[in-house]
Amino acid sequence: MDGNGGASDAAVPILEETFYALSRKQYSYTVTLTSSGLYLKKNFNGAVKTDFIHVNDIIGCKCMRNNGKSNDCACRPVKNTNAANCQVRVPYDDSTDCSAYLCVYAYILKNVAMKNERRDKMTVTLRFRNYNNYNDNLKTAQKWKHSISSLMRARSEGRTIVALPDNRYLANRLLVIVNPKSGVGKAREIFQRKVAPILIMADVDYDLHITCMQNDARNLVRTSNIYKWGRGIIVLGGDGLMFEIINGLMERSDWQRAFEYLTLAIIPGGSGNGLAKSISFETNEPYTEDPIVISALNIVSGNRCAMDLVRVETISQVVYSFLSVGWGFIADIDIESERLRILGSPRFTIWTIARLIGLRSYPARLSYNKIDNLDSNIKINNFTASSFYDCQDIIDDGPVSIEFGMDPLEEFDSRERVESFSSAISKRTFMSVKEATSFQSIPDVVEESDIWIRGPASKIPPLSEPVPADWEVVEEEFVMIHASYLSHISEDVLLAPDSKLNDGVIWLLIVRNGISRANFLQFLLALSSGTHLNIPNVEMVPVRAFRLEPLSGGSHIVVDGELLKHSPVQAEIMPGITNVYARQKCS
Repeated sequence: MDGNGGASDAAVPILEETFYALSRKQYSYTVTLTSSGLYLKKNFNGAVKTDFIHVNDIIGCKCMRNNGKSNDCACRPVKNTNAANCQVRVPYDDSTDCSAYLCVYAYILKNVAMKNERRDKMTVTLRFRNYNNYNDNLKTAQKWKHSISSLMRARSEGRTIVALPDNRYLANRLLVIVNPKSGVGKAREIFQRKVAPILIMADVDYDLHITCMQNDARNLVRTSNIYKWGRGIIVLGGDGLMFEIINGLMERSDWQRAFEYLTLAIIPGGSGNGLAKSISFETNEPYTEDPIVISALNIVSGNRCAMDLVRVETISQVVYSFLSVGWGFIADIDIESERLRILGSPRFTIWTIARLIGLRSYPARLSYNKIDNLDSNIKINNFTASSFYDCQDIIDDGPVSIEFGMDPLEEFDSRERVESFSSAISKRTFMSVKEATSFQSIPDVVEESDIWIRGPASKIPPLSEPVPADWEVVEEEFVMIHASYLSHISEDVLLAPDSKLNDGVIWLLIVRNGISRANFLQFLLALSSGTHLNIPNVEMVPVRAFRLEPLSGGSHIVVDGELLKHSPVQAEIMPGITNVYARQKCS
């Protein structure tokens, strides 16, 4: 919120009304809607103050009848971010009040240029009572709602619906997959307290699936009719759950259409949370203060960004990765610290100290196809198709005198939530439209014997053949090799500072044997700030593909936090295959 208006004062008004505080008629507010957002001009005893809410910060708006009154104006951030607590439980007398209300929900960037920058919820409630009956007042409120909603849809230029364009119900529906055991086991509570209220404010319908076993999510997306979730799939859990989703989609015969149709999103609930942090890092969002809220706002923004995947091949399997391939020190910590998973993120710190004392190195042959000129490397641009909905039918009438009120959020629990069989033990249900649960198998992917990874064809030789002659080959001992295609491999490890979601680059971090414990400790400490590349024996190489052949046992090969069978491994970039939600356009 900007006290001096925030946007150009020359913006042409779409709608403008005058409102009054409920208890103090000397307080008046001129509320103006422009293409850039809402201007709230407060007039009191000749003094004027203007606040501004940018359209990019608005996540939703609702029309409703009053169920309570308040003496306070709602033109300020609400301290409690739980939408359910916005209700004021005062009996409503239909015979005396015919007002209609419009609640506008926004998350405003606060403490800009300060270390504790964050987004605070703000609810503006407009009371319409210019007419003597509720229906006429409701029409005015709906006119404002339609105009604001049209502007919100128009801002999401990257939103593309590939199938079923005439069914807006399907286009706005999400599948939410929650792993109740992710991190320290609070994923279900996180969804209930923080994510569901934001989806409700944004008027996004969803189906909820609680995973009940390993690969449950993978089997779900492989066999389900995913095209009824036009808004996409939310993963609430760790990066391992997203790994399941991506590889489950790759096991479908219609994998290409599936990735074009769906947009993926992640709410951090695990120990690493590298994808969630990388999205916020690239879009300059204040992740640290409240990662859950920032990640949920990515989803309701509607902005869709292309993201690279990497095809990873071993002697016995092929998988698709979105985060990293690790071997050596960090991979060993990732796997060996599993016994301390109950501690959450601190398990990595504890095991790092133990492994630093007994620092190991491993012999290997590393081959890679280096990118010599990054500026000439092919970039994958964000989707720029027109919004699924057009901004239209915005009506401009003259101002009327009406009032501010608080946020009643009527009929909060009036609809039933569709849940899968495995979430039946949930202590609470969540609002959605009524629909029978239907996880239908697609006809050509029903037999377990027919399951295999599909996806785009490889462009490099298989592991059984030599690497191309123009690849660089190094054979020596390494402390670690870690290939990343996101900036962060966890919330506090900025492994590849220059990485972008869709830059078409694998960033290959190489730490050679011979590094001292003191320098390696300095390297580890510098990972949080991304300044680790200045340490001796540390190198970052941008590549399109690489092959790693361990020449001894005892090490671990980890893909997106998942342990692979120890063997030679090679990986190649697959630019822009999938799409993820972000509050702003990705660079």
